[in-house]
Amino acid sequence: MKKLVFVILSVAVLCSCGTGKNVDVSKAILGDWEIVEAGGTAVESGFDKATISFDGKGGVHGNTSINYFFGEYSLKGDGIKFGNIGLTKMLGPTPDVEKAVVDGLNTGVKVKFEDNDNAVVLSKDGTEVLKLKRTELKEEENVGTPVESAGEPVAADQPAAVAE
Repeated sequence: MKKLVFVILSVAVLCSCGTGKNVDVSKAILGDWEIVEAGGTAVESGFDKATISFDGKGGVHGNTSINYFFGEYSLKGDGIKFGNIGLTKMLGPTPDVEKAVVDGLNTGVKVKFEDNDNAVVLSKDGTEVLKLKRTELKEEENVGTPVESAGEPVAADQPAAVAE
């Protein structure tokens, strides 16, 4: 009986080892994400699709549902820090969604991956401030964002980002 209990406990211990995910956040975060929730509010009601994209050089850009944003991010383990965030200044019908996205950028300090295609950005107190779903943006959805055209001439066949 003791051997049986020992075997069962040993199997349980071995099975529990390695079940936690070790995610390399610096690689997993790269690419294009749809912001599906910000500050506990679903952003599907936004004027435009809320998005965020991370490049491998510390640059971040996206759409708050009304305005484009751009800036920097840095990672340390699963910690994230956004900095030098700039926004275009257009008016739109969903300022509550935009405010929730911007607040998420300002208060997010940690990234947690639920799986390869779903992540959350958490505030210092552990509250989910941004819920992300991986997406591949179509080229026409991303043309003319401030980050892509900043400091580089825009080709004649591409529209420039213009704030009206």
